[in-house]
Amino acid sequence: MSITTIASFYGASAANSVRSTSGSAASSQGTATTATSTKSSESTTVSISNEARQAAATESRFAVPESVRQAALAELNRVFPQDILDEAQARLQANQGISGSTSATPGLGNLPLLPENEALLAQIKSEMHAARAASTEGMTNLTPYVQLIHAVQTEGWKTPMTMADAQREVDIAAAMARLTPASNQAPLSEAEQLQKINAAMAQIQQEQAGEIPDKWKQRWQEANLSMPETATTTFPQSIWLGLAKAAGIGEDEFLAKARELAGNYSGNSFLQAVESFVSERYTASSGTT
Repeated sequence: MSITTIASFYGASAANSVRSTSGSAASSQGTATTATSTKSSESTTVSISNEARQAAATESRFAVPESVRQAALAELNRVFPQDILDEAQARLQANQGISGSTSATPGLGNLPLLPENEALLAQIKSEMHAARAASTEGMTNLTPYVQLIHAVQTEGWKTPMTMADAQREVDIAAAMARLTPASNQAPLSEAEQLQKINAAMAQIQQEQAGEIPDKWKQRWQEANLSMPETATTTFPQSIWLGLAKAAGIGEDEFLAKARELAGNYSGNSFLQAVESFVSERYTASSGTT
């Protein structure tokens, strides 16, 4: 194989390495005959047919079962009912100021589920495992199950849910993603992308350590709320249980109040009502102003 061919496959570093080796060999074989040089030159020329290239490309490509491919296409082309689109649009407006939330009651994270919804979650997981075990193609589309699980975990602390309720939440989230306008901002530079990744990792590390993420502290400071400075919660449980405890609110009382507020508010207004409840109790119990 020629130097040019090797470089195209392995990059400049491999080419430099081959050049170095060739140079050493040339210096030690300075008395080699012209016939030998010609023979060597001929032996390093390789021709790869188009058929061989196509076969190699096909072997290296991951084969996706047709059923999985068709399911993905159907999801992309799905037409949502008008009530789903209306709810999706309403949430986009209500959730302004809360990054990336698709929930009607966003921001509270993984709160303890109602018993009915714990059973529903177990059912979905059981069906997911059964679908995986029954796959005869070596691969099955588990995304719908993952989406249902997320929907139950997001809303299942609030009211009892059915499978239809969970699927509706999944549909609303998908419609919201479709309705969200494309960003007209310039692409982030490598430095900005790295900064964004580092900030996200820092927040995850804070949550895993049971600490209050900086983004919440900044939100409360801007709203002039008096909130606990520290709150320990076992990850992945919601930080709000730790906040409630630090503010002198029991878990049952906090969940009851959150459910009550969820019946009257949605989106950012709901979150503000929860924050006010915790702030008022913390102010009263700690004597802060």
